[in-house]
Amino acid sequence: MTPTSKTDANGLIRTDPMAMEVWKRLTKGFATWRLLLVAGFTRRGLHHFGNDHLTPLNRAGHWKIGLGLLGGLSEAQIDFLTTYAELNASRVDRSFRTYALLLVTLPVGATIGINEIDRDIWDRLGFSQIESVIAILGLWAIAVGILMAAAWRARDLADLLVFEQARRELMRAQQTATP
Repeated sequence: MTPTSKTDANGLIRTDPMAMEVWKRLTKGFATWRLLLVAGFTRRGLHHFGNDHLTPLNRAGHWKIGLGLLGGLSEAQIDFLTTYAELNASRVDRSFRTYALLLVTLPVGATIGINEIDRDIWDRLGFSQIESVIAILGLWAIAVGILMAAAWRARDLADLLVFEQARRELMRAQQTATP
């Protein structure tokens, strides 16, 4: 694809290259696999039962690194990335909801419908064994869990950018209030 006035050399819609490089690095730091493999086994995981979820995040390594990456960006770049992250989180959330709904309603609806038509089909297909049912339900649960973790991380990244906007606003207010 040849670049146009609206696209870059990679064919992507032209935006701020520095901001997008920071975005790439941020998304690596907020990877879904890290949430699945690491976050649930940290002390921070216990804070999900409380009413303050931001204090532990202010101590979290991925937030500190993320804030460090954002430190060199201008206000306009932060505003752009905040909007970009909000759009991304919204899209990932819609994807999660859609697939989770499909992964639950279609199999349940199909199971009930097929059972009404032919009550002996499950025995003939080998689903009278509980192991088969557990394996299928386990795969569905894993798929939905991964989608949910992706939605969580996308929202977490958007929250980091909103936090950075608020932090910068506070710093500006403190500088103008100081004589």
